[in-house]
Amino acid sequence: MTITKAFDAGVRSPVSRQAQVLLGRADALLSESIGESDAGDRFLGSYAAALKGAAAVLASLPNSIGARPRSRSAWVLMAKAAPDLAVWADYFASFSATRAAVEAGASSTIADLDADDFHRHVGRFLNSVEDRLGGQARFASVDPMTAPLSA
Repeated sequence: MTITKAFDAGVRSPVSRQAQVLLGRADALLSESIGESDAGDRFLGSYAAALKGAAAVLASLPNSIGARPRSRSAWVLMAKAAPDLAVWADYFASFSATRAAVEAGASSTIADLDADDFHRHVGRFLNSVEDRLGGQARFASVDPMTAPLSA
């Protein structure tokens, strides 16, 4: 006998532990980044949080991307797998060059106000991810910094 899962439009499947942990880590990274005095460091911490948020989305989906995706970009993969978040994927992808420049040491690439605006946008994105995951992901009793990523 084979057991299969059926998904109705109004029924949500439980959020995977991996997605919960990744979203928790995203929250932690975003919280840590606001304490950085350097705009470049704030930006990088926020960008890392956004990447963890994208990873949480991807971890929550059945293997809809396929065995070997052509792109390794989290933003491309998320836009393809979760079209409702494509606007966010495009927004964050537009900052990939800025991220590379800041990582290369060009700290003057991003101003304080821009880093703060980016931080706020990441927070909104993580709220969207939480909503997409059903609201239960952030508040599960999982320590995101110590929990293993295995589902």
